[in-house]
Amino acid sequence: MGIRIGAIALVLVVAFGATVHQAGAAGADEAVVYEPPVDAPVIDPFRAPKSTYGPGNRGLTHDLESGTPVRAAAPGQVVFAGWVAGTQHVTVLHADGLRTSYSFLESVVVRRGETVQSGAIVGLGGRGFHFGVRDGDVYLDPASLFGVAEVQVRLVPHDEPGPPTHEGLMRERIALQQTVREKGLLRRAVDWGADRASRQVERYLATIHVLRELEPVEAVTDGMSTLADRLTQDCTVDSTAAPTRPASGHVGLLVAGYGSTSDEAAIDDIAADTLGYERSDVLRYSYTGGRTSDDGAAPGPGLGAIAASSYSAADTFTDLRAHGTALADLVEAVASARPDAPIDLLAHSQGGIVVRLALVELARRRRLDLVGTVVTIGSPHRGVDLGTGALLAGPIGHRLLDPVTDLTDGGVDSDADSVLQMAETSTLMLELRRDGVPDGVDFRTIGAAGDLVVTGDKTTVAGHPSAMVGLVGPTAHDALPGAQATTRELALAIGGLPPGCRGVGGAIVDSILPQAISYVENAALAGLVAVIPL
Repeated sequence: MGIRIGAIALVLVVAFGATVHQAGAAGADEAVVYEPPVDAPVIDPFRAPKSTYGPGNRGLTHDLESGTPVRAAAPGQVVFAGWVAGTQHVTVLHADGLRTSYSFLESVVVRRGETVQSGAIVGLGGRGFHFGVRDGDVYLDPASLFGVAEVQVRLVPHDEPGPPTHEGLMRERIALQQTVREKGLLRRAVDWGADRASRQVERYLATIHVLRELEPVEAVTDGMSTLADRLTQDCTVDSTAAPTRPASGHVGLLVAGYGSTSDEAAIDDIAADTLGYERSDVLRYSYTGGRTSDDGAAPGPGLGAIAASSYSAADTFTDLRAHGTALADLVEAVASARPDAPIDLLAHSQGGIVVRLALVELARRRRLDLVGTVVTIGSPHRGVDLGTGALLAGPIGHRLLDPVTDLTDGGVDSDADSVLQMAETSTLMLELRRDGVPDGVDFRTIGAAGDLVVTGDKTTVAGHPSAMVGLVGPTAHDALPGAQATTRELALAIGGLPPGCRGVGGAIVDSILPQAISYVENAALAGLVAVIPL
């Protein structure tokens, strides 16, 4: 354990006098190895304050790029995850009694009470990320934890060995406020203003987009362009049989959508057996990291060693960039367990955006060779109208929007990070449309012509094959993964054949119907522009 020698001596002296321990308290010998939470330069090192409220730096301030994953320095329990004075923080309690804090995060992906492993992502950081370490109320230099031979010590039991308490939560807030104060009011005001200005620009762009979509000429032009693309792309005629069990020997990695849970998701309806996957070789990404727990079938050889976890619908509401990184981690774990098996990524709805972000991360790691066929089903690659509505609503209008979103299956949190990221003009959507899919990926999309949740015109990615299935109505979105026509399109994709042909009449419907649905939805969003001030 990398505790500096002076701190060890102090702890040993105190521990020697503690002869009585509470039953079940964390008083046993523990060895904890700490690793830096980020790989980035330190721009402001630890400077111990001379008094409780004196100036200093109670940790390490790093120079990070926006969206950099921040990882737990060691295994432990999350005892705080949330906001303090307008900034986001996470605190993790470790087995040796030390607490590490991860401050000024752009987003948080863990919850209070959750157990995390060393290296698990706790959030995304950016400019001004701060890493701190406390022993009780005493701040230690985090740099002293790294690069020191592991030492095993007996620590005095701290006052929160079990589940986090309300008192513990308040104590963490008070401790983190010291870190917030050190950053300075002026710097915090500048950061807050920059974030607010960025979001305001996104809202103005969304307004312009909605009003543009209401122009009949624009709608007709977009529809004709889509029709031309569909009539000219290569396709497989109906008389051509789809490949039989093309996925035999592959590992299928499923990614569910918004509002799913580890127990229930539309992506589970795909006909994996028909496609040729062994049931034990089909895994699903967990929105809390790793794979979901086994569902009546033991994972295939090597796959059972991959960490499993459950997740709730609320876990799908969080930052999509962090989920993209976590999915890339899972792909690498599957590849390590099954190095000779192609890994196909099949995603539904929001899951397709997570897959896009995972591909970007794998490209950065130079590991795209691990991926086989990638198919997204009903995914909003060009954004989704409901996300645009949430962005337009802003902090004032969410109460007006929520009754509408309650009509959807399971409801939608219009203030959720993932919903805002799926707005048609969000920074994330604009980046994905600009950058496309990394080169060398066998990628295609499937949409439903009458999908009311993610209209078919938003499911395509420029330069990649797309298929449209003739489902219509309020259930089309959730029914899409299990539809017979979708199964055929998946078989064609995995078997290396072009999407199925729809004929001129079908192509016209596929092009015009989604535009009409989108037009109506944008007309409804225009009402938000009229009643909610920007």
